[in-house]
Amino acid sequence: MNPVFNEKTRDGEIARALNMALHALSVHSGAMVLLDDSEPVTLNFSRETAAILRAMQLLGVNPGETLPAPNLDDYDLGKKNVPGF
Repeated sequence: MNPVFNEKTRDGEIARALNMALHALSVHSGAMVLLDDSEPVTLNFSRETAAILRAMQLLGVNPGETLPAPNLDDYDLGKKNVPGF
């Protein structure tokens, strides 16, 4: 696993956030949803996934490497001093 995910730096924080976003999109991509009385829509996050993978590449993460499971408890914004949250 890439060491950037364990770093207590800006890049480490960004890598963990991107990993969490990638995980969420991967879980929901391909899901069929119903919106009111319209036809079912299949969710497709391929563009968003590609953008996240490119950003991870810029952080030194190889797109083919195994990523860590996102730790949602450690990334709780309620525990961080983030303006607006």
